[in-house]
Amino acid sequence: MRFVVLILCFALTVATTSTRADQKDPRLDDLFERLNATDAKAEASDITSEIWSIWIESGDGVSNELIRLGILAMQARRFDIALDHFDQLVNHEPRFAEGWNKRATVLYTVGRIQASIDDIQKVLALEPRHFGALAGLGMCYEVLGNDAAAVKAYVLALTANPHLSRIQKRLDDLREQIRNNNI
Repeated sequence: MRFVVLILCFALTVATTSTRADQKDPRLDDLFERLNATDAKAEASDITSEIWSIWIESGDGVSNELIRLGILAMQARRFDIALDHFDQLVNHEPRFAEGWNKRATVLYTVGRIQASIDDIQKVLALEPRHFGALAGLGMCYEVLGNDAAAVKAYVLALTANPHLSRIQKRLDDLREQIRNNNI
């Protein structure tokens, strides 16, 4: 089955020409500047979506197909299949941050928290502004009971994208919880 998927992906690569995007895309710097400068929710949402669309597009047909198949498997709650696709993806293109991020998400979902943290560290080595990975890191640390590390990760996520209202709420709640525990 894996061989068939790779052959299909190769065919897609040959059949289509795709522009290179990913965490190295030069448009990201401007998008992050605009994201941090705006106070308009709608504009922030549009910019955030544009960042995600750049991150998810590797420019490599095999990688694009593997990420697409992995996301479909995640949506179907077939985490074993999703993990297989993302394993193939990070092996095929280890410098593609979103491959590691998607695998980290699946690992978190199936309760493999330390493995998720390890993959998040790879994401952040490639794209330190990856607010999704930083938010995920905070969630992992919360599961492990490391509230101080969770706070730090959430602060970094909000530094990259100050419009993450659920992360801001989680950060506020966590800080309150820490204060109450220290009383």
